[in-house]
Amino acid sequence: MKHEHTDGNAELWATVFGPGHPDLKKQHKMHKLMPSAPRCRMCLVPFGGIGGWIMSKRGKAPSSRNQHYCNACDSFLQAFPGGAEVEMSILYVDIRNSVSAAEGTPAADVSKRVNGFLKRATDIITQGDGFVMAFYGDCVVAVWPPGFSGPEHAEKALSTARALREAFGEEDDVPAGTGVHTGTVFIGTVEAGKGTFRDISIFGHDVNVTARLATAAIAGQALASNASATFAGLSTSNAQTLEMKGMTEPVIAIPI
Repeated sequence: MKHEHTDGNAELWATVFGPGHPDLKKQHKMHKLMPSAPRCRMCLVPFGGIGGWIMSKRGKAPSSRNQHYCNACDSFLQAFPGGAEVEMSILYVDIRNSVSAAEGTPAADVSKRVNGFLKRATDIITQGDGFVMAFYGDCVVAVWPPGFSGPEHAEKALSTARALREAFGEEDDVPAGTGVHTGTVFIGTVEAGKGTFRDISIFGHDVNVTARLATAAIAGQALASNASATFAGLSTSNAQTLEMKGMTEPVIAIPI
């Protein structure tokens, strides 16, 4: 099914994901104090634990249309579709050697292995103040928009990449590679048929750079782009130049 981003409300979206909308930032601050995951991807209201029970009594609950968002934020997406270009940090983490690992393995066991990875990776990303965008097979995509993660978004993304590197090393049952990049993406709603689907996604060359970095990382390795390292003030003395499939320009990568 082809998903296409929708246009409009650029100023509002640039504020929400760029510097952060004042009203939404207040909600983030309040909701982070309440347990527990899972949470609404927009306002961070808890769906689980005592916090979720309390908020459900106040009318805040997972949307019946899209369980990733609360009913209020889902209504926002319906009322204000669109998006904007925003500079942020992006992370991809995916399993290494998944094809060979699946060969000769019962499909149910493959599913259990992948789902275990997705849960562990999501927990690490969430703890690192990241915003989980999507799951593509055995890959997790996350972003650190300034409006959600603050001006230290690159530092937080890099710290999370190190945690993922440690969690999914070469000796782990589910080895994985991680890529981090900081750049400008178009973030906004996507839809496939009017009224049938609406979510938030990211688009642009910098998204592809991140995906290629993750692909280039070996098991138990995290690669950061020169842009992320520079943004976070890291040394780039151990930088390496990587030729990326489908890209005319090489990418400068730093193992972290």
